[in-house]
Amino acid sequence: MATTHIKRSSGASRLVNYAEKRAVQKDGHNIDIDYAKSELKQVREIYGNKGSTQAYASRVAFSPKEFDPQNTQDQIKALEIAKEIYSTAYPNQQVALYVHNDTDSLHVHAVIGAIDLKTGKKMHGNWQQYRERLVKITDKVVERHGLEVTIPKHKPEKRSMAEIKMKDRGQVPWKDKIRNAIDTTMREAHISDFKSFKEKLEELAVSVIERGRDLTYSLAGTNYKARGQKLGDDYKKETIFNELDRRKQRQLEQSGTEFSLSWLKGRGERIKREQQARQNLAKRAERVQRDTLSSRQSAISSGNDRPRKSKERGLGGPSL
Repeated sequence: MATTHIKRSSGASRLVNYAEKRAVQKDGHNIDIDYAKSELKQVREIYGNKGSTQAYASRVAFSPKEFDPQNTQDQIKALEIAKEIYSTAYPNQQVALYVHNDTDSLHVHAVIGAIDLKTGKKMHGNWQQYRERLVKITDKVVERHGLEVTIPKHKPEKRSMAEIKMKDRGQVPWKDKIRNAIDTTMREAHISDFKSFKEKLEELAVSVIERGRDLTYSLAGTNYKARGQKLGDDYKKETIFNELDRRKQRQLEQSGTEFSLSWLKGRGERIKREQQARQNLAKRAERVQRDTLSSRQSAISSGNDRPRKSKERGLGGPSL
């Protein structure tokens, strides 16, 4: 399986120096790998963006069971996969890639320029969010290449000695009250966004706010509050938001299917109505045509049977 991480760096050249020195294979995305340092510097100078963060250092490592660090073909394959990962994650950034085989795990170092080549602006947000997104993209890419997807280790709920003693006395710890409220909320399948999640928790006497990389929960009427990571992995911002996003996507897909079926059914009914309308119109046109023809024939017959009356000569005389 492949694992990855990312962090900020104030020295792009320093990252390149380290990675290039030990590289057995190298390549780049939006950059000439042989001139990585100078091109990264040129972009910073062109856009005049000289903040403290010059680049992001990242690495994707592969299991020894899947790639042999000393095998050249495996090195090339690892570089190919890494390039697909980083070009997908950072399509408008400069990325220099270097394969290292100096450990048991074949791994690729990536130096990611902080500036977006289209906008000239730096990446904004926090590196933890970048890491979460990068992990998701890595999992999708390696799965396409037949490799194992990384399965994060699940951390059990964290309990203090005070909580343990309260449970021993048959009392419900305040953190368990928060956990129970969150569990109850998440059991309602229709909740698929943070707003509805928050409103339901408030009904259960728990408030929640988004603060940085995590959520902070508070028990109403008390001063008790705890961050999601203190309650356990199931209550962290990443876990909650991923589940809400998954539900929202599923609802959109179901809504799209229902709309398609409804539209098709409605389309059939519309076609029937249009056909009936055309038939009715044809019948009316035929009836009008028939009535008109009948009127003309009657007028002609009437004209032949009764001669016109002359003003001066009487019936049938020529007009002067």
